[in-house]
Amino acid sequence: MEISLIGMQSVAGALRGSATWMARALKVEESQIVLLLDARRINSRTTENQRLDISCHRDRLQSQINGLVQTVATFVGADWDSGLDACEHGDSGSDEDGTFITVSPGNAEHTILPLPSYIGLPRCGALELNGLIEEELQLRQGQANDALHEIRLALANKAVLFRNEVRHGRNYAVTTRAWKKVLDLDTLVKRYSMIHNRCQKQMVALGANQRILDWYQILNKKDLTVSTVVSNPNARGHRHDSLAWFWTMDIPKDTNKNDWMSECKLCHF
Repeated sequence: MEISLIGMQSVAGALRGSATWMARALKVEESQIVLLLDARRINSRTTENQRLDISCHRDRLQSQINGLVQTVATFVGADWDSGLDACEHGDSGSDEDGTFITVSPGNAEHTILPLPSYIGLPRCGALELNGLIEEELQLRQGQANDALHEIRLALANKAVLFRNEVRHGRNYAVTTRAWKKVLDLDTLVKRYSMIHNRCQKQMVALGANQRILDWYQILNKKDLTVSTVVSNPNARGHRHDSLAWFWTMDIPKDTNKNDWMSECKLCHF
């Protein structure tokens, strides 16, 4: 795609003035993760209504992605994703990421989104979009903060549930309800850990410095193990227990305070 210098400058200016699309893209990315988790739970016991819900969710998400892509194509051209290698944007063997592919019906949860971290730094440079790299990086940090905040809440609640309800359930019905709550919290932890790890991966793609990457580390299963030390760190037998790295962080829940995210809420994503 050939663009004149004046054309590239106008593209960059237009995108900087319409940066809400990046916030929209991050919300769509979160919806992709939710849909991916739901789709993975399909099995022989899945009801027809549950399958229909997933299908409707996929259709809605595809519609949102199409609208997002059309918006970005207005500024950078319809071939913004030309030359992107799908294999570079996911690892089919990873638990956190599926392989990303370009827009096509039926693959909404695996679609590459038009964000600088996916487009790539060289192509952003060619399109004079370098200013958007730092803006996405700031949004990613806010998104990661929110995800870590939700993870800490869910794990703390899970620890309290184990201590107060699961271990001391008076009967089968009470214990069953308690375990249902635990499973719901596990789903939340899985969702937000995937969101956080996606943020961290895209921060790397954006060229984040080591200080940022040291702050936002990859979450692993060991980090998400719940212990009563979370709800009562002074309990007997937990003197030498240590919490995962994110428990010691001062996490500002700041994505919702971001102007782009506030505007995004009006878009019903």
